[in-house]
Amino acid sequence: MNKVLDIIKGSPIKLILIALGFVGISHFLQKPFPNIFMGLRLLAFILLVYGVIRLIDRK
Repeated sequence: MNKVLDIIKGSPIKLILIALGFVGISHFLQKPFPNIFMGLRLLAFILLVYGVIRLIDRK
């Protein structure tokens, strides 16, 4: 659990890259698992927005 919190509190670039990874994974799950697809896209969107806000706030 501490490692997950360290990633979230870490670099905003890492958060953006993780979000893009979730988008890539969710693309392959779109047809067979639509619920997982939507959940991963929502999680990716939240991480992306949080990462961009932290990146802008940092400067």
